[in-house]
Amino acid sequence: MTDDFQYSNVSFIYIRVPSFIKDSLVDLSNYANYFLFSFEEYLFDTVEHLIIGILLYVALCILLYFLSTWGLIGFTRNMRHARRVLFVTAHPDDEVMFFGPTILNYLQKPNCQVFLMCLSSGKNYGMDKIRTNELFESCKILGIKEENIFLYNNTNLPDAMDVRWPVEIIARHVLYNVETFGITNIITFDRHGVSGHENHISIYYAIANLILDHRLPRTCGVFVLESVNIIRKYWLFLDIPISLIMSRFRCMRSLSQRRLIQQAMNKHKSQMVWFRMLYMIFSRYVLINTLQQINLVDIELDYLEIED
Repeated sequence: MTDDFQYSNVSFIYIRVPSFIKDSLVDLSNYANYFLFSFEEYLFDTVEHLIIGILLYVALCILLYFLSTWGLIGFTRNMRHARRVLFVTAHPDDEVMFFGPTILNYLQKPNCQVFLMCLSSGKNYGMDKIRTNELFESCKILGIKEENIFLYNNTNLPDAMDVRWPVEIIARHVLYNVETFGITNIITFDRHGVSGHENHISIYYAIANLILDHRLPRTCGVFVLESVNIIRKYWLFLDIPISLIMSRFRCMRSLSQRRLIQQAMNKHKSQMVWFRMLYMIFSRYVLINTLQQINLVDIELDYLEIED
């Protein structure tokens, strides 16, 4: 028995593809496979080299750290003629969150006195008594004498992230202490304020005005704490080579001194929220400080940039 198949309304078209097109498609497929293989191999080699480079960089940072703490290389470079050093800060806890390494560095110098100005105490939100006690407890751990701490409660200087303080009020307080205590060096924030805090930035411009108006004694040098980008800010000891190359005035503390700074920060219990805890673990400012000396020319250039 046979089956009969009937096809209706169906047509078949047979197209003959030229051989050169077939060859081209085969070549194209081969090229694509070769490219993918080469790219995969290149990507693997790149990642491998990147990992090796990172490991070598970390090893270099660790080596530099221990060579420095053992005194085999000189990482720390100090200011000259630092006999009476005045740190000008905005809030209680600034002394440990930003200036801890430098404060400890100069407290250890013979014939050097350290003074601390803190221009607000949190009075505008009702925490002045708590934060005042916290500041003195913190400074006690660091080693700053109580009589060398100057804390202000000026209503024109509120602790507020977005408030620019009147520079003349700050300048007047700073100048009084400089002249009264024969300050030889001022250390404060730079024009970026490390964290971009308006209160920090106000201090820089207040002292800049003192320099522009030639009101500071010629024997008083002004140094600012360098602000760095967000990556360097939280690199901790990985910032050592960069700081070593790029900064003239710098200091680094040992692990035990870093723990001392963290203990001082723990006295600021009202400020110990989760992000500050992380900051105290990862921030380079708890281990390394780099300073820049500023003069009249630097300030004039800063003002020109603002005008532009």
